[in-house]
Amino acid sequence: MNDRSTVLLHERLKALAARKARFAYDVRGHSYVTTGVVAPYAPESGREEGADLGAVLRHALEHDGVVSGVRGTDGRVRFTSCRLFTDVHNALVFARAQRQPAVYNWNREEEVVVEGVAQAH
Repeated sequence: MNDRSTVLLHERLKALAARKARFAYDVRGHSYVTTGVVAPYAPESGREEGADLGAVLRHALEHDGVVSGVRGTDGRVRFTSCRLFTDVHNALVFARAQRQPAVYNWNREEEVVVEGVAQAH
């Protein structure tokens, strides 16, 4: 991806975050993810506090091409590089291996807790 494309994609993700409390976006196909189950990668992919959108975007482009954003109770949007699954079981297995507390099922528009992983407070 050239610099201009990356800047435009970065701006697109920031605009989505300003309008939506939760979203998932396919950064390769330039489209919303509206079906399936999104499971975040490990914290090294950018979920930790202070991670910038650029790092998350780079990770997504190198891996599965999905970025999600979730507005927390503090009003801040946390971006994460994710993998998209067609079933909850495999998404939960992946999330557990990545030490993630939950996945998001877009088919039912609900968060599914990963058992055996400490929940964030």
